Amino acid sequence: MSFKRLTALLLLAALLSLPALALAQGARSFAVLPFKIIGEKYQYLGKGAQEMMTSRLAWPGYFEAAPRANVERAGTRFPAGPADAASIMGVVGSEFLMAGKIEFQDTQASVTLNVWDRKGQSWTKTAQAPVEGLIPVLERLSAEVRTDVFKRPGEDAKAQERKEVRKEQQSKVSIPKNAAFVVGDTGEAPVGPAGGPVMNPQFRYEGGAETPGRWQSQSLRFPSVGMVVADFQGDKKNRIVIASAHKLHAYEFFQNTLKPLGEMDLGPRVKILRLSTIDMNRDGRSELIVAAVNDPDGNADPRSYVFNVTNGKFEQFCEPQKMYLNVVRTPPTFQPVIVGQRKGYHSPFEEAGVSEMNFADGGFQPGRRLRLPSIANSFNFSYLPEGNTYKIVVLNEYSYMKVYTPDLEGQYSQEDGYNSSAVYLVVDERLPGMDTGVRDTGVEEFYYLPMRMLPVSFDSGGKYELLVNKDISVASQIFKKFRHFSQGEVHSLFWDGVGMSMAWKTRRIKGTVVDLGLDDLKNDGSKQLIVCLNTFSGAVGLSNEKTVVVTYDLDTKK
Repeated sequence: MSFKRLTALLLLAALLSLPALALAQGARSFAVLPFKIIGEKYQYLGKGAQEMMTSRLAWPGYFEAAPRANVERAGTRFPAGPADAASIMGVVGSEFLMAGKIEFQDTQASVTLNVWDRKGQSWTKTAQAPVEGLIPVLERLSAEVRTDVFKRPGEDAKAQERKEVRKEQQSKVSIPKNAAFVVGDTGEAPVGPAGGPVMNPQFRYEGGAETPGRWQSQSLRFPSVGMVVADFQGDKKNRIVIASAHKLHAYEFFQNTLKPLGEMDLGPRVKILRLSTIDMNRDGRSELIVAAVNDPDGNADPRSYVFNVTNGKFEQFCEPQKMYLNVVRTPPTFQPVIVGQRKGYHSPFEEAGVSEMNFADGGFQPGRRLRLPSIANSFNFSYLPEGNTYKIVVLNEYSYMKVYTPDLEGQYSQEDGYNSSAVYLVVDERLPGMDTGVRDTGVEEFYYLPMRMLPVSFDSGGKYELLVNKDISVASQIFKKFRHFSQGEVHSLFWDGVGMSMAWKTRRIKGTVVDLGLDDLKNDGSKQLIVCLNTFSGAVGLSNEKTVVVTYDLDTKK
């Protein structure tokens, strides 16, 4: 064979090998090891998380997963560091190696994902979420690897697209205009509280008592536990009833103050839990429902009272009922309905659940049983309409918010405290016949009733939001039974398809927020956001607490 012919063949072979060489150079390999699972009952997720991460990271022609047989050569090895990772990459034959760990603690999952390459570079991604939110977390971590490690083009654009979708969802929520509101999570406001421009969008401006659109009542010389506003007399004029520990106080808005109309003492052995209103007999007058307990430091039997309120006088509508009554807007019509629940044998509420209550022959009887999560009771849930369906929002014993579908499938959970209150029930853990008549108050367990949640719609489009109070206190995070907060914020939350996002919030409210309302307290034809709060004078000055009512005008015009 001549030299020229041999040279031609070699050149041809080289040319033919170029596409394969380009492919080999272009398609880089990676390997994902089975995830290390810390938590006995979740061991099966090790390979599932591995398969999911492998499929999400694959980028055909650029980054492809190493053959399964090669990955299995690593066995159960888990890299302890860069040297160990390099050794495993040599065994597997990959240029990148991913090793993840998921640690389960109660209902929470902590995810750590380590990435190494042959050049000795390493990346670490971490995240924490409720167990039911594990899949979205793995999706997010894989997207971060594609962006930060693989430098895949378009990933930043996708993240921006997701942000735009979230922004579009928020734009559908009608946000009332008020100088004392902060929009979204940015802390931005169109103007400062003094009327001037916002000097920097990162600055946060606080309003004062004279902020336009905000009204504050005089101080009332008692601490409160709840509040309702309604037309109690059928004269198209709203009054307000405020509850202290065992008294009811009636007022009306008059010449920019709260004018006292009358009060009623239910007795020192009665502790009021919640106020609610409903027009039971459709006569245009709202009845006042008072949920309470009798003998709060003893057997703590439930008592619910129903009153007609006329010119400050409280008249019993029926005999006290031995159950917890409340008013909730229930599907499918979302009209106000009385719901109730009896006391359990060894828990504050019976395990049978919550029922709609029917009034007949001077008393209430259980009707349709509501389909609710097991942690729900008469006071800690709300329905949030969402198009043709709805969400069930429940506050658990730690005041953490959980969201369920009508089929009771958990969709969202967060560990931010909302609607905490100082109103509690004693959890009776004594066995039958073992009551010695002496209670050890130092080791008693309490169940704290959360404040009411308010599902509201500010526009004709039917997009609903949930008004809640955000507790702000350092002491309550340290001391379990400390439930007096120095500050609070009213947040408007909406369902964005993934979780509960904030549409707007009030500025910091000084004091302990005890109740919320959305009614026309001023009788001027427009509803106000009404906040009932107790002044805060420090942990040693709780006996000096006073009640103040604050309203925020709502301009819902676009």
